[in-house]
Amino acid sequence: MRFTTSPFGRGKMVGNGVNGAVNQVIGGWAVSPILSFRTGWPLPVYGAQDNSGTFSRGSRADCNGVPSIQNTKLPGIGVQWFTNTGQFTNPAEGTFGNCSPQLDGLRSPRYTDVDMSLHKDFPISERFKLQFRTDFVNAFNHVQLNAPNMGLVEYVPNQPPSQMGQITGAQPPRKHTVWR
Repeated sequence: MRFTTSPFGRGKMVGNGVNGAVNQVIGGWAVSPILSFRTGWPLPVYGAQDNSGTFSRGSRADCNGVPSIQNTKLPGIGVQWFTNTGQFTNPAEGTFGNCSPQLDGLRSPRYTDVDMSLHKDFPISERFKLQFRTDFVNAFNHVQLNAPNMGLVEYVPNQPPSQMGQITGAQPPRKHTVWR
């Protein structure tokens, strides 16, 4: 996708009558954006242990309600993405849990990214041109949060509370290109 966005230069709104040298500097710039917007992924809730008797690494939890997305900052920790984690319990012995990975309303954070290129061509001859180009990766430095902790831990008296629903990390703020 290529957009000529410069309102400056010959035949444009600003600088319509400028001379050729000035037009070479201020006219003809183009912006090429790459926009990425995605909703969050469905979040599965898994039990702390396998109660199904199938020797799996953990089973789906029982859902006794739907938690609400809060996105509350926790100073020094991260983000409490959803609350009401008490809505989830381990399933009864010999059963599978009833929580579906597509549980209504329980999704990871959305992904928003804008990469763009700003460039201008300087004609040298009919066949050759010189291009000035600069690229901005994650141009607005939008934070891309990781998925929240989805491990179900039963409440135990005199123990720290569960970290279920907490996001304690994010992707690096800028992507780095490795040239090989």
